[in-house]
Amino acid sequence: MLYNPELRNIPMAVAGDIENRHGIILAKNVLAKRYGIKTGEVIFKAKNKCPDLIICKPNYDNYLYYSQRVKSLYYEYTDKVESFGLDECWLDITGSIKYFGSINKIVSEILNRVKEEIGLTLSIGISNNKIYAKLASDLASEDNYYVIDKKEEIYHLPANTLLGIGKSTDKLLKSYGINTIRDIACADINHLKNILGRWGETLYYFSNGYDLSEVKQYEEEDLIKSIGNSSTSIRDLMNIEDIKMMLKILSDSVASRCKDAGLYYKVVHLSLRNNKLETRTIQKKLNENSNLADDIYNNALKLFNDNCDFKYPYRSIGVSVSKLSFKKDISQIDLFNQDNIYSLKELKKEEAIDTIRNRFGYYKISSLSLIQDRELTHFNPKKEHIIFPSSYFKN
Repeated sequence: MLYNPELRNIPMAVAGDIENRHGIILAKNVLAKRYGIKTGEVIFKAKNKCPDLIICKPNYDNYLYYSQRVKSLYYEYTDKVESFGLDECWLDITGSIKYFGSINKIVSEILNRVKEEIGLTLSIGISNNKIYAKLASDLASEDNYYVIDKKEEIYHLPANTLLGIGKSTDKLLKSYGINTIRDIACADINHLKNILGRWGETLYYFSNGYDLSEVKQYEEEDLIKSIGNSSTSIRDLMNIEDIKMMLKILSDSVASRCKDAGLYYKVVHLSLRNNKLETRTIQKKLNENSNLADDIYNNALKLFNDNCDFKYPYRSIGVSVSKLSFKKDISQIDLFNQDNIYSLKELKKEEAIDTIRNRFGYYKISSLSLIQDRELTHFNPKKEHIIFPSSYFKN
């Protein structure tokens, strides 16, 4: 809307490419929101609600540029700014009040400056913990703020309003008569754990506002616990060759990100979703840690061959690694078994490929096996990936 002001006066949304099966609503304007269009729903459902809905493709570079501009403005008020996804942040302005005035004055000033200096509008939530602040921002109208002072103020809201409750969790909670935030907050914590395991305990804390985690200071980061990429394919994956091609792209991406972070992994995870929307996740622990794409690919492929079949075609596939460390394991070389030995030759090859891609572009070099189906393999999962923080899951 900033680049095309005429879009301000019509229902519009930003969405992925429906032809490539990434057709979900990523963002929508106020006029589209009035039709009940929600972020995350598929395009055809949004079109059913609003046949005249205009769909615009996402522009990642612009999105990142403006997100960084807004964040830079936040730093003028506090050095405690913690990202949540790409376009949301938590700010702790407790220590800023004596310099800038009241909370309301600071928030109003941020709203006005972002609108006048950058051309964007914000929705700001105010509370005494990160979970309630996030919920308040969801409740705030465009170019305004919303305050949650007490948990009783949100008791009446549906359970799925709370951070961390998706469609399947909400359905499960409803089957136990848990429909509102009050039902979660007043439930027996052991009952919630019996229903949802550890996540039930987490939701109990969320609903009661028992989030004591501090907003992180500028450039303060947690140790990354896992690195992964997944993709919904342009068509169903019908055979092992399709699986191999997707695994190759995803493994290259994950390994490249490991090297960028200076990390080695020891566990490889494979996740799959078939065209019946059934999901399965399996993992394998390695004898020796690694940062190689080849090791991710070989172990993910073995996980698939040992545990999966093609009773139903696969719609999406994901690869991730965990048990990360900054140091390479020291291991004894077996002279009689050269399998599964960390290869310095392979490392040099992968580093050379990454150098070429960084300098000349991602598509300038690729495996020959991927050329046989450009329609399936022409995507860059590393660029499209967004990292979400895990700090709010901590007690």
